[in-house]
Amino acid sequence: MNVWPRLARDFHRLRTAKGWSRPRALYEALILDNGFQALVLHRAAYTLKSWRVPLLPALLRRLGIALCAIDVLPIARIGGGCVIAHGLGTVIGGYSVVGEDCTILQGVTLGEARFDETACPRVGDRVTLGAGSTLLGEITVGDDVMVAAGAVVLEDVPAGAVVAGVPARVISRREQPRR
Repeated sequence: MNVWPRLARDFHRLRTAKGWSRPRALYEALILDNGFQALVLHRAAYTLKSWRVPLLPALLRRLGIALCAIDVLPIARIGGGCVIAHGLGTVIGGYSVVGEDCTILQGVTLGEARFDETACPRVGDRVTLGAGSTLLGEITVGDDVMVAAGAVVLEDVPAGAVVAGVPARVISRREQPRR
């Protein structure tokens, strides 16, 4: 996997969302934005892991935890254009998959339900994971889904749904964008 195109998409989406000029965005993203910094560290760790480099991916993960308070396992796959906003306490564990152009807010957890790091959530494209939401187990979240703050998702979620509650239930459907 080439890390640069995904990082470029992450940077572009962050810059667009914030409405920042390129110089300000570069400064903010690299110096002040813990979500972007965590993505940089994760993408480096993921690349090193795929090259079978020992120890460094784990050290980069620890650095992400220490500097950003965001824990992303090196084996998790995150699509380009991801924005982690106020990501403190966010955990993306095991073999979790996050699609393209997703937004992850603070305190989100994606992980295994029964100590099986391969049984992790698969999140589609353009998904927003609200603050404090938890997605556990081998579930699939479709494209264009909105997971409400504090929701606990334990079952598959269809594309275009808005889910909320504990356990999460579909409360409405969003109109699918035309492509």
